[in-house]
Amino acid sequence: MLLGRRVAQDLNVRSGSLVLMGQWNGIELDGLVLHSGRLTLRPWQPPDAAALPALLADERIVEHLPLPWPYTAEDAQDFVTGHGQAGRTAGTRLDCAIAENSTGRLVGSASLRLPVGGHDSAEIGYWLAVPEWGNGYATEAVRTLARFGLDNGLARIEIRCEVPNAASAAVALRAGFRYEATRRAVLPGRDGPLDAAVFVRTATDPDEPVPPAWPRLTELSDGVVTVRPTGPQDWPVLLAEANNDASRQWGFGGEPMTEAIARQRARWSGLGRLTGGTNALLICDAATGAGAGILGLHRFGPPGVVMVGYGVLPEFRGRRFTTRALRLLTAWVFAETPTARIELGCKVDNVASARAALAAGFLAEGRHAGRLPNPDGSYSDELIFGMVRPAG
Repeated sequence: MLLGRRVAQDLNVRSGSLVLMGQWNGIELDGLVLHSGRLTLRPWQPPDAAALPALLADERIVEHLPLPWPYTAEDAQDFVTGHGQAGRTAGTRLDCAIAENSTGRLVGSASLRLPVGGHDSAEIGYWLAVPEWGNGYATEAVRTLARFGLDNGLARIEIRCEVPNAASAAVALRAGFRYEATRRAVLPGRDGPLDAAVFVRTATDPDEPVPPAWPRLTELSDGVVTVRPTGPQDWPVLLAEANNDASRQWGFGGEPMTEAIARQRARWSGLGRLTGGTNALLICDAATGAGAGILGLHRFGPPGVVMVGYGVLPEFRGRRFTTRALRLLTAWVFAETPTARIELGCKVDNVASARAALAAGFLAEGRHAGRLPNPDGSYSDELIFGMVRPAG
């Protein structure tokens, strides 16, 4: 049956039944307001258009959002009177302006896309003005929308964020969403489709934060070296460390790393720290901030055991950077995680690596015959070093 244009605007057809304009599961969306401890999630209003360009003036906020840049007053007016209202009217989205309860000040945006047509789950999206980052507003807004949806019949809600957007992924975990998968080329990007990390919360999941795979590490330093998390911008250090002669000699494959692989590993490093077994870190010269090498923690053995790997660029060798970085990192691991034992290994002829391990406090524990592959296809013996949690 064909509906007239006016009727089609006033009604949605869903699963063969007519749904009144502005309703979802019997709930009127047009004027719906949600409240949390510090925030109000309300409909967008015409006066909000004046505030939006200033909230979106910092380019960092649109780095992972498919929004116009620069964001103009005309863009704001079009959104507030158009897209920001249309979902509520159609019963397909709950688009919300996020405002502080205490001041009424607009601080960001959150949206719950409701399942219609071929969609099998709902989806939450959000952004906050840069000055509001770090105060928990995004987590609070996401939890509020998730509770509304799950309390009113939704079985599953997703959050999808660009893989390098570790800050958004951290919000998802704090809001009780669990990492499910990475989907290839599903998000719109300025230069083409982007990979997305997918986080999910279901109606049967506990209403509590999901702990990250690794505790937060901002920076460790002894005044000579600094250890910090690897980020997307650090791919040149990964590329240089992998492709120098010594690294290829003591490595496994022998093939040079490509720039594409280095960029990918750097982009994925934040997600790995939050959801995976690897914590990729950078060794830096504390005086200049220059990247001097790589350091990685890996969980792939028995529970409570962590492996550590490392490499230093040629221009920083001979300055005990590896030993200093290992000391900083092992102290942090035992202080901040329940790890019982840290292990590392190196090829039997890699004297410099063995010396660094011993100087950092590891004990030589043995030798595995023919365990580590060489670039020429042969195998080298591996020296094993270990460190256990200090007593007391």
